[in-house]
Amino acid sequence: MKISVVTTIYNRPEHLRLLLGALAAQTRVPDEIVVADDGSDAATVAALERLRAAGGIPVQVVRQEKDGYRLAAARNRAIRAATGDYLLFLDCDIAPLPDAVAVHERAAAPRRLLCGHRALLDETTTRALFSAVPAPASADWEQAWAGADRRELSAATRMFARHAGLRRWHLARPHKPKLLGCHFSLFREAAERVNGFDENFVGWGYEDDDFARRLYRAGVEPRSVIEEARALHLWHPSLAPQALERHRDRPNRAYFRRWRVPAVCQNGLVKT
Repeated sequence: MKISVVTTIYNRPEHLRLLLGALAAQTRVPDEIVVADDGSDAATVAALERLRAAGGIPVQVVRQEKDGYRLAAARNRAIRAATGDYLLFLDCDIAPLPDAVAVHERAAAPRRLLCGHRALLDETTTRALFSAVPAPASADWEQAWAGADRRELSAATRMFARHAGLRRWHLARPHKPKLLGCHFSLFREAAERVNGFDENFVGWGYEDDDFARRLYRAGVEPRSVIEEARALHLWHPSLAPQALERHRDRPNRAYFRRWRVPAVCQNGLVKT
């Protein structure tokens, strides 16, 4: 099985450097990394080229011009460029522990969506990892994991199990169990089955919930690797809209809540 790691970036080259270092330290090293750049500045583009040239794992970089926050479109670009038959999605601010890719490989199956999660690092620990050049060692990652905030993981595991049980009785909401877009994997065929991400989602939010909903409708089954596939979220200032600014979500929310959403989107990997 050829594994392609898919990630997106916008002006965070140091976070990407740690992600690439964490991937190089895996017990099962991925076969390639595809980086989708959502219109980063010139300094980040130059840093991407240096990282691509220096890495031991083949790295492809695909780019799109900056035109708002277009995560769905960036991910579709990366899927088209990927050559692997298995896709592991990790945001550029996520660092998998050395056994994470192997966990995904062991649990992978056709028509199965593996849903991961992440523990949270604080600013001090993240900056300490940034100072490790060229990259942190395996012991550094384990030390960071020991000090990370892992409280969300147990709660997320329980919630996943609850929603998976409800789904078996056809009682779950269409997009539950929830897919956390920063860490998940599936066979390429499953992504193509629903025509990838719906690029009508522009701006903040709902593209991951929509992707999960359509995958479930297409017969793809969710499975949790929340606690098995360990991963860390590298600290950075939040770009998410705050409570009083959630009006930015409204176009995506209204589109997500429309009736009779088909499994295959029209504005996806292939424009239909």
